[in-house]
Amino acid sequence: MLGLMMRALLFTASVFLLTQTGLAQNSQIKGRIVNSNNDPVTDAYVILGNNNQIDITDKNGRFFLSDLMAGTHSITISKIGYQTTEKQVEVKHNATKELQIMLHTRRYQAPSVVVTATRTRKDIEEVPTPVTVIKKDEIRNSGNTRLSDVLAEQTGLVLTSDHGTGVQVQGFDPEYTLIMIDGQPMIGRTAGTLDLSRISVGNIKQVEMMKGPSSALWGSDAMAGVINIITEKGNRPFEMDVTSRYGTNQTFDIGTNISSNSSNWQNDISFNRNSSAGYSLVPGSISQTVPDYENYTGTYRTELAISDRIQTALHARYYHETQQSTDFIGSQDNPTLLNDKAIQEDYSLTPSFHFNVNAKLNIDTEYHYSGYRTEREFVYQENDQLYQRDTFKQTYQKAEIRGNYSWDANHISTFGTGLNWEQLRAERYKGNPDFQNIFIFGQHEWLPSNKMDLIAGFRYDAHSEYTNQFSPKFSARYELFDWFQLRGSVGRGFKAPDFRQLFLNFSNPTVGYTVLGSSTVKEELTQLDKEGKIDRILLPLDNLSEITAERSWAYNVGFDLYPLPDLQLRINAFRNNVDDLIETAPIAEKTNGQSVYSYFNLEQIYTQGIETQIRWNPISGLNASLGYQLLDARRQIQQTQTVQDENGNPIQKEISKYEPMFNRSKHSANIKLFYHYKPWDIETNIRGRWHGRYGRFDANGNGFVDSGEYEEGYTLWNSAVAKTFADKYKIQFGIDNIFDFTRPQQLSYLPGRIYYAQISLQLY
Repeated sequence: MLGLMMRALLFTASVFLLTQTGLAQNSQIKGRIVNSNNDPVTDAYVILGNNNQIDITDKNGRFFLSDLMAGTHSITISKIGYQTTEKQVEVKHNATKELQIMLHTRRYQAPSVVVTATRTRKDIEEVPTPVTVIKKDEIRNSGNTRLSDVLAEQTGLVLTSDHGTGVQVQGFDPEYTLIMIDGQPMIGRTAGTLDLSRISVGNIKQVEMMKGPSSALWGSDAMAGVINIITEKGNRPFEMDVTSRYGTNQTFDIGTNISSNSSNWQNDISFNRNSSAGYSLVPGSISQTVPDYENYTGTYRTELAISDRIQTALHARYYHETQQSTDFIGSQDNPTLLNDKAIQEDYSLTPSFHFNVNAKLNIDTEYHYSGYRTEREFVYQENDQLYQRDTFKQTYQKAEIRGNYSWDANHISTFGTGLNWEQLRAERYKGNPDFQNIFIFGQHEWLPSNKMDLIAGFRYDAHSEYTNQFSPKFSARYELFDWFQLRGSVGRGFKAPDFRQLFLNFSNPTVGYTVLGSSTVKEELTQLDKEGKIDRILLPLDNLSEITAERSWAYNVGFDLYPLPDLQLRINAFRNNVDDLIETAPIAEKTNGQSVYSYFNLEQIYTQGIETQIRWNPISGLNASLGYQLLDARRQIQQTQTVQDENGNPIQKEISKYEPMFNRSKHSANIKLFYHYKPWDIETNIRGRWHGRYGRFDANGNGFVDSGEYEEGYTLWNSAVAKTFADKYKIQFGIDNIFDFTRPQQLSYLPGRIYYAQISLQLY
């Protein structure tokens, strides 16, 4: 009897549980996410608060949440570029609740999505670190064709001329900023400078600039920051455009972009040709300041969606340039003339694979191969005999796997590991050096609320040639009010000695100076002395030691203020404390009057300053921006001075102090006004930049800027006007460097006033 009662009780309980289970699984919420124009918002995350069920909107903006209990549910809708929205939704038993929810865009005008700061797609307003985006429209309206021209007009960036045109970030030289195309590093630096004029901007969607140490995500070369060039993808089934520009110095640039886009396969092809007759800024000089050149750039990218969850891609790039000029040996008054011919090329190939494991986890794998090759030949003009030939070849390979995991709506983790391998083959380097580096990195983002964002990350590099490096970083953002938010970050950066700083053995064939890497300097300097080429040794050989990796701690703090709907003020203060900075210094004088240089770890330097930027759209069609940077860059100087002790006797005492560094302007600013008169479809702009005085040359050799070693500041103005016809055809006229400013010795990238005309055709 008891057993029968127990079986009846269990049966009743089972029926009750099944009934309750059925009740829990019969309710549903579905709907459509739209923007303010009632257009569907695709790929928006719809997250159920109670059980963390997630759905992603389809191409019609639709979502579906099923198996819900009757009652009130909280759902959160988020999408990059839109304000996150929360809704309380009541659903009845065995019923379907249908909704239409509108998302509102954020203040920052599109494109507002960046990938460089966190290695995930993220709205620029939500990034805790200082990031600036240069949009495609600004690039095209300015008439610029090379990346160096685009970066020159940005707040806090200063172009430099040293074996190419580089960029200075937060007071750091160009070698401390990582330059990437679609997240892959570019190689091919000369004296630490990656020549930015190698990069055409004809197929660029946007340029993302992250200032401050980024080694926690990107490794060695990102101590000052990262500049990531994001290339354009076509949106329509077939697109084709052609842009051509002709200007002063017979400068000619022509490029085309072709895209095809089907439901699961996309192809993008870009081609650019750029040439110039060069220019000379020094009257009577035998050699041109910039020789005549001709270069070609071709890129191809294909992306195939194998399924809704699996995508593959292949990205290839090739660049080739030839230069021709006249050089000489001997004196300017009695020269022996040489024909100088130079070739440089870079190439890369990147296959990648993307797998959406589920709504929470996605994995990316990629392999990147790139090469950089130069060849330079000097031939006597009088008999066509070879004087000197020099070749250089560098290869770089990287394999990486990384993943992103969304634990829930408030926790996202990024993790990855990989291997770098670099090789070098060149006459001017001793042996055939190569490097290997194994790395792992991780990052976790926590959103305690819609107003706060916390990110902590690290990277560990195990290198074959220097001490292993650990690079942590922490950043935070807090939206105090709807019109005011704070940002801050602290992180460690490092930069390893490169091939040049360790193994270089180079003597300039025409000028005659010599540069030696720290690993070979003792041996090579001794050999030069034996050959009778050294007149005086400035530093004892025993004082020369092999250099180590440079390390820094950096702090950035700032805020964004929105006093009006179309007005934004951004202020960021920064401080970089650097140990063991590597710089060159003369170690000997040659009998030909030139110097022998090598590389040293300086004791310490720091750079600090404040960067401000105002963006304002006062009336329809007018975009204005004003930027300013205050920079204080100083290096530590150790000196021995004679002072009196407490008894009044003279003694020698080591004095340490910080003094200004060369080629850094304390004050710099820029202003840009873009106006579009829509009734006539006419666009015009004027852009100006000012750099205050800076330390020019170490005339007395004390290593820092004295009061008599400053060069006056300068101002540059550019302007352009364009007319568009039938929304497809555009003609533009412009003037760069309106007031014809030049400074041949330090600013050789400025050719003087440039006139140009440009035509753009959207053919399909």
